[in-house]
Amino acid sequence: MTRLLCYMPTPGGLTGAPRRLLTLCQVLKHEGIDVCIASEPGSDLLAAAEAQGVETICLKLLEILRLRHGALFGGSLFFKLRAALALIMQNLAFARLIRKSDADVVWLRGSKGIAFAVLGAWLARRPVVWDVDGSWHSRGVIKRIYGLGLQISRVVVHQYESAGEQIFGQKAAEKFNYKSYTLVPGIELNRLESLKKRKRGQDGNQNPEQPFQILEVGSICERKNQRLMIEAIAELKRIGVNRRILFQVAGGVFEEDYAKRLIEDIKKTGLQENVEPLGWRDDIHSLMSKADLLVLPSLDEGVPNAVQEAMYIGLPVMVSNAGGMPEIVEHGKTGWVLSVDDSRLWAQQIADCIRNEEKCRSVGETASMYADKHFSTDVWGKRYAEVVRQAAGQL
Repeated sequence: MTRLLCYMPTPGGLTGAPRRLLTLCQVLKHEGIDVCIASEPGSDLLAAAEAQGVETICLKLLEILRLRHGALFGGSLFFKLRAALALIMQNLAFARLIRKSDADVVWLRGSKGIAFAVLGAWLARRPVVWDVDGSWHSRGVIKRIYGLGLQISRVVVHQYESAGEQIFGQKAAEKFNYKSYTLVPGIELNRLESLKKRKRGQDGNQNPEQPFQILEVGSICERKNQRLMIEAIAELKRIGVNRRILFQVAGGVFEEDYAKRLIEDIKKTGLQENVEPLGWRDDIHSLMSKADLLVLPSLDEGVPNAVQEAMYIGLPVMVSNAGGMPEIVEHGKTGWVLSVDDSRLWAQQIADCIRNEEKCRSVGETASMYADKHFSTDVWGKRYAEVVRQAAGQL
């Protein structure tokens, strides 16, 4: 049996990426892959994995490597030397962990997985499956990290067809195309079935006196682009949409400065009664079942869990044209795909949803049928297991 060690160094809460890893581990176990997750001691990810019967192992991250927003690669020459030494030490610790776990294959995610662990996997002489996910675009130090990941990894997994070119650039994507695979992630449809039925029961009973509820899921940060929605809601008032709007933002603060600017925008536009910051929530699916529209105006994305789950539930989705979202949402049929830099266009499309609720519901129903057909974990799990076995040299 192939043994796979999955490493996620800084999982944070149980947001999209950790939840997706947990789902992946379950489907790989079903396909006969022996899975172990390595992460920070005491993390929510390890606790959830243990609750699901997935083997876990702890690997503490050196303090300097916890820095966010590219700060790890900035600063003085002395700081850069400290950071480089910490990366070497972290990789050596990971190499020892690999040998201890007796893994046949190593799974890494994103740029951090490569920076913190790919040399360790190389030193331990274990093949690497690199799940690129929604990684940063290739430039500066990140470009060098990606180059290392592309060279060492035996298999590179993308969530959508154009990911390689978008993230690595055309030249690198073509060079390493022979080891690249596109696997659109699956979601646990059975877990959402009851909410799907609840959503259908509510859709025909909207009260025009109630607010039109718009939900955005994701950390408060520039990448998630919540400020565009404030501009769009302010525009809705200017063009004479009388229905009250309630914009719910579910997600913790990831960038303090961006959160402050967001609050300033809300006050400046007088939308305090229209915006409800919910903070970190573990009842996202319940929020989806009560909402009228899910929005995700992100500047950069892979294939977000929230969009896939909303589509299956039957909640209409309005997304930006970033990353893999245009590959799973068909504009005007299973949702709406809009430019990330035109808040007026977003306002006009939201206004159309409010004025044509039957059409909006129909789009949600069509999306639900599409999700039922394309987002199952069965196909995803089988194909991913084949990729892992190929990396292990068993195919």
